[in-house]
Amino acid sequence: MTSGRISVNGRVWESQEALQWVDGVLLVPLQVVAERLGACVYWQSYPHRFKVEKGENSWEFSLDKDIVCVSSMGMDIHGPVCMHGLGKVMVPVSLLSQCLDLQWAYLADIDALIITRREPALEGRCIMLDAGHGGDDPGAAHGLLIESELNWDIAQRLADILELCGVDVRYTRKKLGEATLAQRLDIANRAQPDLFISIHHNSFPDAKMNGTEVYWYGNWSARQLAEYIQDHVLEELGTLNRGVREAAFYLLRHVSSVSVLIKVGFLTGLEDSTKVADPWLRERVALGIFRGIRDYIEVHSVQM
Repeated sequence: MTSGRISVNGRVWESQEALQWVDGVLLVPLQVVAERLGACVYWQSYPHRFKVEKGENSWEFSLDKDIVCVSSMGMDIHGPVCMHGLGKVMVPVSLLSQCLDLQWAYLADIDALIITRREPALEGRCIMLDAGHGGDDPGAAHGLLIESELNWDIAQRLADILELCGVDVRYTRKKLGEATLAQRLDIANRAQPDLFISIHHNSFPDAKMNGTEVYWYGNWSARQLAEYIQDHVLEELGTLNRGVREAAFYLLRHVSSVSVLIKVGFLTGLEDSTKVADPWLRERVALGIFRGIRDYIEVHSVQM
């Protein structure tokens, strides 16, 4: 079985042969993944061998029929391998991750692979995710689209990515739980997270209304975080840019941490409704928010 969806360090790479399963082992294209992680890859056609270099470290991938052996500093690792023409080799993601010190997760519901390195700027940070509405409060609804469910889905996908990078993720509510604004505020201010991200969707009677917007309030740092997130989500989702706006939402006014609220799209929108209904595109929203958070923290890490 093959798939075409891999995210490497928050960036999507799609190809018809991006993933392959062999006897229950997940294989990835060695050269593509390694190069997207900043490594240099050299191919020797005879004997079949890849040399991967990153910084001061190097690994040799020796190919023998259906087995790959990795040698580095006396370490030998074996695993299945598939070759597709000259220089195109598929190796186990677990093997590659062990060599390059990566974290990864396979998402069965969308048949996609998330690969990331530990991010020094993110590791040990505390980020609180607020999935809007919940419990007896569904938020907006349109057909089979329920806002509280979509908010939670994106929050969970974002949490999975952040946790792979070493972030301490907290929530203001559980999956099926309900929390008032006052309860969410209390949870957030007790935890004192580095960042507070509230996730919502929009609705409007006119189906021509579509687009993504991010809100902030009261301080320049929150505006900068909102701008980073808006730029990256638009890049992933391709929705109309409704801008970064200041608004005195209750949580944005009272949470003591740098806080933003994103409205991903309109459940009622002719264009947006199809996008937010797609779990793969919701994963890409999470990737966009993740990159926005990462960009912000990398710039502001000294001040945090």
